[in-house]
Amino acid sequence: MNILFFDTSSRMLTAGAIFDGRLVSRSFDAGKSGHTALLMPTLDEILRECGAKPADFGAVGAVVGPGSFTGIRIGAATATAISFATGAKRVAVTAFEPIAYSRGAVNVAIDAGRGNVYAARCEDGEVKETFFLTAEEYAEAVAKGEKFRCAPVGDAAETLAAIFAAKVGKGEFVPVFEPFYMRKPQAERNAK
Repeated sequence: MNILFFDTSSRMLTAGAIFDGRLVSRSFDAGKSGHTALLMPTLDEILRECGAKPADFGAVGAVVGPGSFTGIRIGAATATAISFATGAKRVAVTAFEPIAYSRGAVNVAIDAGRGNVYAARCEDGEVKETFFLTAEEYAEAVAKGEKFRCAPVGDAAETLAAIFAAKVGKGEFVPVFEPFYMRKPQAERNAK
C-alpha cells in the first residue's frame, strides 16, 4: 500500500511518501511557525517526484504529538482532509515512537519549551508510560543518572517511513487523528 506521511509536531518538518516501494522524503527546519506555509508545497513536491496524486495513496499518516500545539493541529487537520478527500486510511504515530525505534528499553524526552520535557518510557518502540517533567525535575533526573534519548537513530524520514509501513502492515488504523497534547495549551493554563 502506498503511504503519504508527515510530522509537524516540532520545528522540523518531515514529510514523505512510500510509493511503489520507494521512499521519497524531505526533512528541514520549518522554524517556529513555518508548517502552515511549508507543508502543502512540500507534499506537492514529493507527489511530483513520485509521479503520483493524493488518490494514489491507500494510507495517510501523521505524528499526533506531543509537541507544538499548533504544529500538531496543522498535521492532524491536513491528514484528515487528505483522508476525507481520497478515502485513505489513517495511521497515527506519537512523537515518542521515532525516537524509541530500534532502541529496546529507553526513556525518551521531547522539548516542551522553557526547559520542560514531555517524556516516555518505551520498550521496542512501543510507548509504555508518558509523563511531563518540569525543567527542574528533568535536570534532577539527569543528575541522578537517568538517560533520555531526544532524537531518532539515523534519518528521521526513513525511521518514520518504517514505523508507518509497519503499522499499515499490521492494520493499525485509527478512525480519527486525535491530537496527543499531554498538557493544556498555554492560554488555558494562563486563564486559571
